Amino acid sequence: MKSLSTDFKIFSFLFLSPRYIKEVKGLVEEITDKPYYNTLKQIIQLAESNYDKVATEFTSCFINDYKHVKCPPYESWYRERTVYGISAQRVLEEYIKYGIYPKKQLADHISTELEFVSFLLFVEQEDEARKFIKEHIVSWVPKLIEDILANSKGEYTKLLGIALKQFLDYTIQTIFVVNR
Repeated sequence: MKSLSTDFKIFSFLFLSPRYIKEVKGLVEEITDKPYYNTLKQIIQLAESNYDKVATEFTSCFINDYKHVKCPPYESWYRERTVYGISAQRVLEEYIKYGIYPKKQLADHISTELEFVSFLLFVEQEDEARKFIKEHIVSWVPKLIEDILANSKGEYTKLLGIALKQFLDYTIQTIFVVNR
């Protein structure tokens, strides 16, 4: 399972902001055997070819859009219909056990949660990673994926949704089916 640490790190960067595409590009060649590798390559190509368009599309989907944000990337939103709710407090408690205090995003932002799983896998806390994925990631990310695919206004965010679905399906298969 430690090999999935890089995958979680890549997806953490992708959902933090398109400006981290260089970090994604630097890591993606470590996962050429994964089913989402080709989709990630397409995402990188789009971000590098038209950054301004990609950044606008990302902002519209995940940060700010007319009337309301289409795909708020927060666990609290999908579980409680609020931002920084009980879900955020619960994940923050998990982070604090390891001396981690999120600085770039709220505790329950998808990027923060994915980064935390990457960390757990890297330090070989596989049982904790499996528990966190089951209790947090799997409980809300499938709905986020549905929203991304239904509300994406361009190819970049649509590919993010497709890649995230491929990644989540692969992760579930690898962690909960193969490694029982």
